[in-house]
Amino acid sequence: MTETVTGLELRNAVGSFPTGVTVVTTHSEGMDIGLTVSAFASLSLEPAMVVVCIESKSKSLPHLAVGREIGISVLASEQLELAVQFARHVEDRFDGVEIERRGKVGVPFIKGAVAWFLGVVDSWYEGGDHTIVTVAIQECHSDYEKSPIKYLRGSIISDSSL
Repeated sequence: MTETVTGLELRNAVGSFPTGVTVVTTHSEGMDIGLTVSAFASLSLEPAMVVVCIESKSKSLPHLAVGREIGISVLASEQLELAVQFARHVEDRFDGVEIERRGKVGVPFIKGAVAWFLGVVDSWYEGGDHTIVTVAIQECHSDYEKSPIKYLRGSIISDSSL
């Protein structure tokens, strides 16, 4: 008989792996859409692709449809308040946020981010209670002089604590 792992056990174990924090954005139906995502990774170098995983019940997910142009901003260590702001369930997550627009539809990007990626949603895959979204990258940029937010065991960590 196989024992199953509880969600709490998995969260605690996976939380031992430090991740960065991103804000995934698009411009859809005349609105800017954005949400905080820590499940982000490189998928392929040739062709250039990344993957983000988003809770399937997210109200933002339908705006990230296949073929849609989206952005991913990797937040800098001093942008913690933006990570929290884009994780909240509020009407306008962009309120007071400095953005830069890129791409054909004017996708909003977080100004001052460590890195950014502009791409087109390639496909969706079911993954338990999340949707795996693959993104074909068209443009990207990084600023090596800035440090990204690092998330570990439910907390933000500094470079000195690694």
